[in-house]
Amino acid sequence: MGHIRLGTLPQSKKWREVVDLLEADASLDEVAAAAARASELDLGRASDDPAFQHVTSLLVQLPFWARSPGFDQVLAGLNFDPNALSSVSSLLANLSGSIDQSFFELGGSSDAGELARSAFLETLSVELRHRLPSLFEPTPQEIRKALASFSSGANFAPLARAFFAKLTYKSLDYYLSRELANHTGANKRFSDDAQRREFESALAQHTVEASRIVEEFAGGWYGKTIWKEQNLDQEAINKFTRYAFKKMRSELVRRREIA
Repeated sequence: MGHIRLGTLPQSKKWREVVDLLEADASLDEVAAAAARASELDLGRASDDPAFQHVTSLLVQLPFWARSPGFDQVLAGLNFDPNALSSVSSLLANLSGSIDQSFFELGGSSDAGELARSAFLETLSVELRHRLPSLFEPTPQEIRKALASFSSGANFAPLARAFFAKLTYKSLDYYLSRELANHTGANKRFSDDAQRREFESALAQHTVEASRIVEEFAGGWYGKTIWKEQNLDQEAINKFTRYAFKKMRSELVRRREIA
Protein backbone atom coordinates (compact mmCIF):
# COMPACT_ATOMS: atom_id res chain seq x y z
CA MET A 1 0.00 0.00 0.00
CA GLY A 2 1.37 3.40 -0.93
CA HIS A 3 1.77 6.27 1.46
CA ILE A 4 -0.96 8.88 1.60
CA ARG A 5 0.07 12.17 0.03
CA LEU A 6 -2.27 15.01 0.76
CA GLY A 7 -2.83 18.10 -1.32
CA THR A 8 -5.48 17.38 -3.97
CA LEU A 9 -8.15 19.66 -2.51
CA PRO A 10 -7.53 22.97 -4.33
CA GLN A 11 -8.98 21.49 -7.55
CA SER A 12 -12.12 20.05 -5.95
CA LYS A 13 -15.62 21.49 -6.02
CA LYS A 14 -15.82 21.31 -2.23
CA TRP A 15 -12.58 23.24 -1.91
CA ARG A 16 -13.98 25.91 -4.24
CA GLU A 17 -16.76 26.32 -1.69
CA VAL A 18 -14.13 26.97 1.01
CA VAL A 19 -12.51 29.64 -1.16
CA ASP A 20 -15.89 31.24 -1.86
CA LEU A 21 -16.61 31.39 1.88
CA LEU A 22 -13.28 33.08 2.54
CA GLU A 23 -13.97 35.61 -0.18
CA ALA A 24 -17.43 36.25 1.26
CA ASP A 25 -15.98 36.93 4.75
CA ALA A 26 -17.93 33.96 6.16
CA SER A 27 -17.67 33.00 9.82
CA LEU A 28 -15.02 30.72 11.28
CA ASP A 29 -17.68 28.04 11.89
CA GLU A 30 -18.65 28.04 8.21
CA VAL A 31 -15.06 27.93 6.94
CA ALA A 32 -14.05 25.15 9.36
CA ALA A 33 -17.08 23.02 8.46
CA ALA A 34 -16.53 23.49 4.73
CA ALA A 35 -12.82 22.65 5.05
CA ALA A 36 -13.69 19.52 7.05
CA ARG A 37 -16.11 18.40 4.35
CA ALA A 38 -13.59 19.15 1.60
CA SER A 39 -10.84 17.18 3.30
CA GLU A 40 -13.07 14.24 4.27
CA LEU A 41 -11.75 11.79 1.68
CA ASP A 42 -8.06 12.49 2.24
CA LEU A 43 -8.33 12.48 6.04
CA GLY A 44 -10.50 9.38 5.99
CA ARG A 45 -7.80 7.57 4.02
CA ALA A 46 -5.11 8.64 6.47
CA SER A 47 -6.00 5.75 8.80
CA ASP A 48 -4.91 3.35 6.04
CA ASP A 49 -1.46 4.94 5.71
CA PRO A 50 1.35 2.81 7.26
CA ALA A 51 3.28 5.82 8.60
CA PHE A 52 0.13 7.26 10.17
CA GLN A 53 -0.71 3.85 11.64
CA HIS A 54 2.71 3.59 13.25
CA VAL A 55 2.24 6.87 15.12
CA THR A 56 -1.29 6.05 16.28
CA SER A 57 -0.12 2.64 17.51
CA LEU A 58 2.41 4.45 19.72
CA LEU A 59 -0.31 6.78 21.02
CA VAL A 60 -2.33 3.79 22.17
CA GLN A 61 0.38 1.32 23.19
CA LEU A 62 3.20 3.39 24.69
CA PRO A 63 1.31 4.11 27.96
CA PHE A 64 0.40 0.41 28.24
CA TRP A 65 4.02 -0.61 27.73
CA ALA A 66 5.22 1.95 30.30
CA ARG A 67 3.45 0.11 33.10
CA SER A 68 4.79 -3.32 32.10
CA PRO A 69 7.89 -4.95 33.64
CA GLY A 70 9.57 -5.22 30.24
CA PHE A 71 9.45 -1.51 29.40
CA ASP A 72 13.25 -1.22 29.15
CA GLN A 73 13.28 -3.97 26.54
CA VAL A 74 10.46 -2.23 24.66
CA LEU A 75 12.44 1.00 24.55
CA ALA A 76 15.54 -0.85 23.36
CA GLY A 77 13.45 -2.43 20.61
CA LEU A 78 12.35 1.08 19.59
CA ASN A 79 16.04 2.11 19.35
CA PHE A 80 15.88 4.44 22.35
CA ASP A 81 19.19 5.22 24.04
CA PRO A 82 19.72 4.13 27.68
CA ASN A 83 19.14 7.66 29.00
CA ALA A 84 15.94 8.28 27.05
CA LEU A 85 13.92 8.93 30.20
CA SER A 86 16.38 11.40 31.70
CA SER A 87 14.04 14.26 30.72
CA VAL A 88 10.85 14.85 28.78
CA SER A 89 12.90 16.48 26.03
CA SER A 90 15.12 13.40 25.80
CA LEU A 91 12.10 11.10 25.66
CA LEU A 92 10.55 13.14 22.84
CA ALA A 93 13.83 13.29 20.91
CA ASN A 94 14.23 9.51 21.16
CA LEU A 95 10.63 9.00 20.18
CA SER A 96 11.04 11.23 17.13
CA GLY A 97 14.20 9.37 16.14
CA SER A 98 12.44 6.03 16.53
CA ILE A 99 9.57 7.22 14.35
CA ASP A 100 12.08 8.40 11.74
CA GLN A 101 13.64 4.93 11.67
CA SER A 102 10.26 3.26 11.37
CA PHE A 103 9.25 5.57 8.52
CA PHE A 104 12.50 4.65 6.74
CA GLU A 105 11.76 0.94 7.18
CA LEU A 106 8.26 1.48 5.83
CA GLY A 107 9.70 2.97 2.65
CA GLY A 108 9.56 6.64 3.55
CA SER A 109 7.48 9.20 5.34
CA SER A 110 4.11 10.55 4.21
CA ASP A 111 2.09 13.70 4.66
CA ALA A 112 -0.37 11.87 6.91
CA GLY A 113 2.46 10.34 8.94
CA GLU A 114 4.25 13.65 9.42
CA LEU A 115 1.07 15.40 10.56
CA ALA A 116 0.41 12.58 13.03
CA ARG A 117 4.03 12.60 14.29
CA SER A 118 3.95 16.35 14.91
CA ALA A 119 0.58 16.19 16.68
CA PHE A 120 1.68 13.23 18.82
CA LEU A 121 4.96 14.76 19.99
CA GLU A 122 3.35 18.11 20.77
CA THR A 123 0.50 16.44 22.64
CA LEU A 124 2.79 14.19 24.66
CA SER A 125 5.04 17.12 25.56
CA VAL A 126 2.14 19.14 26.98
CA GLU A 127 0.28 16.30 28.65
CA LEU A 128 3.37 14.80 30.32
CA ARG A 129 4.46 18.15 31.74
CA HIS A 130 0.99 18.60 33.21
CA ARG A 131 1.58 15.42 35.22
CA LEU A 132 5.14 16.07 36.34
CA PRO A 133 6.59 18.27 39.12
CA SER A 134 7.25 21.79 37.89
CA LEU A 135 9.83 23.00 40.41
CA PHE A 136 12.41 20.25 39.92
CA GLU A 137 13.63 18.20 36.98
CA PRO A 138 11.64 14.94 37.02
CA THR A 139 13.41 11.65 37.55
CA PRO A 140 13.25 8.83 34.98
CA GLN A 141 10.93 6.99 37.34
CA GLU A 142 8.55 9.96 37.49
CA ILE A 143 8.55 10.31 33.69
CA ARG A 144 7.76 6.64 33.27
CA LYS A 145 5.00 6.84 35.87
CA ALA A 146 3.48 9.88 34.14
CA LEU A 147 3.56 8.09 30.79
CA ALA A 148 2.03 4.95 32.32
CA SER A 149 -0.76 7.01 33.87
CA PHE A 150 -2.33 7.39 30.40
CA SER A 151 -3.00 3.64 30.33
CA SER A 152 -6.33 4.02 32.11
CA GLY A 153 -9.47 4.87 30.20
CA ALA A 154 -10.05 8.02 32.27
CA ASN A 155 -6.57 9.37 31.50
CA PHE A 156 -6.30 8.12 27.93
CA ALA A 157 -9.46 10.06 27.02
CA PRO A 158 -7.96 13.57 27.44
CA LEU A 159 -4.72 12.41 25.78
CA ALA A 160 -6.67 11.19 22.75
CA ARG A 161 -8.74 14.36 22.70
CA ALA A 162 -5.65 16.57 22.69
CA PHE A 163 -4.04 14.47 19.94
CA PHE A 164 -7.06 14.58 17.63
CA ALA A 165 -7.60 18.27 18.28
CA LYS A 166 -4.03 19.02 17.20
CA LEU A 167 -4.16 16.54 14.33
CA THR A 168 -7.43 17.93 12.98
CA TYR A 169 -6.17 21.50 13.22
CA LYS A 170 -2.90 20.60 11.51
CA SER A 171 -4.80 18.74 8.79
CA LEU A 172 -7.13 21.65 8.10
CA ASP A 173 -4.27 24.13 8.29
CA TYR A 174 -2.27 21.98 5.85
CA TYR A 175 -4.80 22.96 3.20
CA LEU A 176 -6.04 26.29 4.51
CA SER A 177 -2.70 27.98 5.19
CA ARG A 178 -1.87 28.18 1.50
CA GLU A 179 -5.29 29.60 0.67
CA LEU A 180 -5.32 32.05 3.58
CA ALA A 181 -2.16 33.66 2.21
CA ASN A 182 -4.13 34.44 -0.97
CA HIS A 183 -6.68 36.31 1.13
CA THR A 184 -4.21 38.49 3.03
CA GLY A 185 -3.52 42.08 2.08
CA ALA A 186 -5.26 45.37 1.34
CA ASN A 187 -9.00 45.00 0.64
CA LYS A 188 -8.89 41.26 1.38
CA ARG A 189 -10.33 39.01 4.10
CA PHE A 190 -7.25 39.57 6.29
CA SER A 191 -5.68 42.98 6.15
CA ASP A 192 -2.30 41.70 7.35
CA ASP A 193 -0.46 38.63 8.68
CA ALA A 194 -1.43 39.40 12.28
CA GLN A 195 -5.12 39.24 11.41
CA ARG A 196 -4.59 35.98 9.56
CA ARG A 197 -2.78 34.50 12.57
CA GLU A 198 -5.71 35.48 14.77
CA PHE A 199 -7.97 33.46 12.48
CA GLU A 200 -5.59 30.50 12.63
CA SER A 201 -5.52 30.69 16.44
CA ALA A 202 -9.29 30.79 16.53
CA LEU A 203 -9.42 27.75 14.24
CA ALA A 204 -7.08 25.87 16.59
CA GLN A 205 -9.36 26.69 19.55
CA HIS A 206 -12.37 25.69 17.47
CA THR A 207 -10.93 22.21 16.93
CA VAL A 208 -10.11 21.92 20.65
CA GLU A 209 -13.74 22.61 21.48
CA ALA A 210 -14.97 20.18 18.81
CA SER A 211 -12.63 17.46 20.09
CA ARG A 212 -14.73 17.01 23.22
CA ILE A 213 -16.64 14.45 21.16
CA VAL A 214 -13.49 12.29 21.00
CA GLU A 215 -12.94 12.43 24.75
CA GLU A 216 -16.49 11.22 25.31
CA PHE A 217 -15.86 7.83 23.69
CA ALA A 218 -12.06 7.37 23.83
CA GLY A 219 -11.91 6.35 27.47
CA GLY A 220 -14.58 3.68 27.09
CA TRP A 221 -12.94 2.36 23.94
CA TYR A 222 -9.54 2.12 25.66
CA GLY A 223 -10.89 0.30 28.70
CA LYS A 224 -12.91 -2.15 26.60
CA THR A 225 -10.30 -2.79 23.91
CA ILE A 226 -7.04 -2.73 25.85
CA TRP A 227 -8.05 -4.10 29.23
CA LYS A 228 -11.22 -6.15 28.74
CA GLU A 229 -10.43 -7.65 25.34
CA GLN A 230 -6.60 -7.42 25.65
CA ASN A 231 -6.59 -6.29 22.02
CA LEU A 232 -3.55 -4.27 20.92
CA ASP A 233 -3.64 -5.16 17.24
CA GLN A 234 -3.32 -2.49 14.58
CA GLU A 235 -6.74 -3.05 13.04
CA ALA A 236 -8.45 -2.25 16.35
CA ILE A 237 -6.42 0.96 16.57
CA ASN A 238 -7.23 1.80 12.93
CA LYS A 239 -10.96 1.45 13.60
CA PHE A 240 -10.60 3.80 16.56
CA THR A 241 -8.78 6.47 14.52
CA ARG A 242 -11.27 6.22 11.64
CA TYR A 243 -14.15 6.70 14.04
CA ALA A 244 -12.40 9.60 15.79
CA PHE A 245 -11.84 11.38 12.47
CA LYS A 246 -15.46 10.76 11.48
CA LYS A 247 -16.75 12.17 14.77
CA MET A 248 -14.47 15.21 14.53
CA ARG A 249 -15.67 16.01 11.00
CA SER A 250 -19.30 15.54 12.00
CA GLU A 251 -18.87 17.77 15.03
CA LEU A 252 -17.26 20.56 13.00
CA VAL A 253 -20.21 20.46 10.60
CA ARG A 254 -22.71 20.32 13.47
CA ARG A 255 -21.15 23.34 15.16
CA ARG A 256 -21.54 25.31 11.96
CA GLU A 257 -25.25 24.37 11.77
CA ILE A 258 -26.02 25.53 15.31
CA ALA A 259 -23.83 28.67 15.20
